[in-house]
Amino acid sequence: MLPKTIANQLRSGQAVPAEAYSSCTIYFSDIVGFTNISSDSTPFQVVALLNKLYSEFDQIIDRYDVYKVETIGDAYMVASGVPRRNGQRHAVSITDMALDLVEVSHSFVIPHMPNEPLKIRVGLHSGPVCAGVVGLKMPRYCLFGDTVNTASRMESNGEAYKIHCSDATHSILDPLGSFLFEERGTIEVKGKGTMRTWWVIGRTRPPIPPDCCPIPIRKTKKVKAPPQKRPSRQVVRTPSPTSPARPPAKTNPAIEIIESELMTDTKKSTTLDEAPLIDSPKKKSALTLAPPPVPQL
Repeated sequence: MLPKTIANQLRSGQAVPAEAYSSCTIYFSDIVGFTNISSDSTPFQVVALLNKLYSEFDQIIDRYDVYKVETIGDAYMVASGVPRRNGQRHAVSITDMALDLVEVSHSFVIPHMPNEPLKIRVGLHSGPVCAGVVGLKMPRYCLFGDTVNTASRMESNGEAYKIHCSDATHSILDPLGSFLFEERGTIEVKGKGTMRTWWVIGRTRPPIPPDCCPIPIRKTKKVKAPPQKRPSRQVVRTPSPTSPARPPAKTNPAIEIIESELMTDTKKSTTLDEAPLIDSPKKKSALTLAPPPVPQL
């Protein structure tokens, strides 16, 4: 299994160097008593069991901003914050997902053992990792570092139907107030010494949907609004003391006389059509042209 971006780089013949991630959260789970279930089942029944279980798990993890790293037998490994960085949101996404996976395991029915309950235990840990592609014939995207080992230890030291998290994961989640915890205390962890750990027993709000969603953003076309006609305004500019005053625009005296007479006539009549433009003697004098000169014989 490879992330889409990594697979595209490999197809194009590009080298994919290893990359360091300063913070992420790792999830490990396995089936309690899987050895006994396998001994009482045929290989085909074991394959059918794991296929049904992982198919339900895969549908759940698609709701969150996580990446399924691998499955080895009954072990199920998921990471958040890798290969896509998401700040400190990785702890929230993994914990929400873990609660849903534990819940679905309560109601899971083993196909050939309907009366046998399926119990899983979960371990979580947060910290830095190094991620890279390993192999040429069948390349795999693998995570390396102490964070991976510690997350595996949290799972192996857990209990059925419980989510066991380290103090590092708890320190990220507790200030948010979104989850309920029960302190387990200090335990001896192989290769790590004494560690303070916690049980995640529930959440205080509904699961938060991932903001990186891959939630598609619809692209809308921008429609330009038609230009609006602004009402004409007579702008009066006051000349500044430093700039010379502009001379007044030249006007036609005859037009000024006609406009002034029209203004006086509109006071007497309501419309310009009713104004006596022809009968007004003043307007005749203003508009009458001089008679053409009489040619001398």
